[in-house]
Amino acid sequence: MLTEHATAEDFEGFLKSASRPGNAAGNARVMRHLLTGCSLCWHRLDDLGWDDSRLQRLFQLPVDRGEEQAAQGYDYSPAFAAAEQSLEAFFTESQRAESSPEELMAELAPLPLDEQARWVSSYSRFHNSQLVKRLIDGSHAARYENPGRMLHLANLAHLAAESCTAACAGSALRLADLRSQAARQYGNALRVSGRMREAEEAFADAQRFGSEGTGDPPLRASLCEQMASLRIFQRRFQEAVELSEEAGRIYRDLGETHLQASTMVQKAIALLYAGEPESAVRVLNRAIPLIDHDGDPHLLLAACHNLIRCYIDLAQPEQALSIYFEARNLYRELNDSLIALRAGWQEGQLLRDLGHLRAAESALLRARQGFLERELFYEAAVVSLDVTAVYLKLGEAESLQRTVSETVPIFTALGVDREALAALLQLQQVAHQSRQAFELIRFLSSRLEQLPHRQVLR
Repeated sequence: MLTEHATAEDFEGFLKSASRPGNAAGNARVMRHLLTGCSLCWHRLDDLGWDDSRLQRLFQLPVDRGEEQAAQGYDYSPAFAAAEQSLEAFFTESQRAESSPEELMAELAPLPLDEQARWVSSYSRFHNSQLVKRLIDGSHAARYENPGRMLHLANLAHLAAESCTAACAGSALRLADLRSQAARQYGNALRVSGRMREAEEAFADAQRFGSEGTGDPPLRASLCEQMASLRIFQRRFQEAVELSEEAGRIYRDLGETHLQASTMVQKAIALLYAGEPESAVRVLNRAIPLIDHDGDPHLLLAACHNLIRCYIDLAQPEQALSIYFEARNLYRELNDSLIALRAGWQEGQLLRDLGHLRAAESALLRARQGFLERELFYEAAVVSLDVTAVYLKLGEAESLQRTVSETVPIFTALGVDREALAALLQLQQVAHQSRQAFELIRFLSSRLEQLPHRQVLR
């Protein structure tokens, strides 16, 4: 046991010795001294910035008297050696690559997409951990504007990670982390493209690799977040809520308040689609103050956008409109055409619910055309039903029938079942019977919600 109190340098070595192998014995001595409850060392760590709860856990372990005497002679060296080995694997630098990620990306850029995939799989210079991370970041950045590019870059990252070596990644544990990250992003991109079975398989790979890696908490949290998105698309809402909560606990423990807010927004989306808009409102109102407004305007907009949707579902259009006006500058500042389309769609819904039917018609028709041009058929189908509801309120049976005729090929492209298609055609026949027509619109909306093609703003 230490005969003298630990110094600040002792604590630094104790807490950051992963980069200096062979310090297990010294760590064990420091730990034994701390377990004596030394008040001087308590105050020294307090001066170094440790909070009270952390100090309580370190200095006041709950052992009974019978265990206490046994603990005094316990040899912590094997435990510290194992922990040090894991941390060393985590912090070991990866092998320096011959080419930078930027040079490799420039080399791929002129090639056709299938040739890019072949090169990444075949040539070792592309088996570069930094390139994998660059491709993952690029895929994530394209999630709103270009789902096709998102999937392509994620596939390249997945291929490069599969061919990467432990030496390139820094260690076998870090290679498993890298492959988990790539598989996770590939699964997320497949989800956005509506390829649910393949997405499930990719996330299973991401979980397997994650269990073989360093156990890095932020990586686990990110995996939980993206798996929660998949569960929302699969309508497994309770699982999505639980995964979001697990990720949130990790971020909270790490002091990552903004990332914790992101998981709260995701949880709210799951609750909203589960038919619990009141619960979603409560979660979003707690999340919004935690968001880094300047650092992540996309997340702030997602929170506001979904809060507006909650109030639309709660039949409180005035409250929804108030939030929409507050968020308008955000929609403009992000300058994202797909987000602008969603904003226009939401504006049309609000105008419809407030009784401004002609303005609602114009906004919804623009949104539908924009979704069709991007081949986002799920969104186009739902907007088409919103348009039919406007024409029903206006009493314009011919416009309603024309809209239904234009919607049939959209439903067909989505692969809806015969019952839903028959209900859509029936809507043409009851255009003059508002009560029955509204019932059909509600039925068709619920059937569309069960399809795995929708995207949420997040």
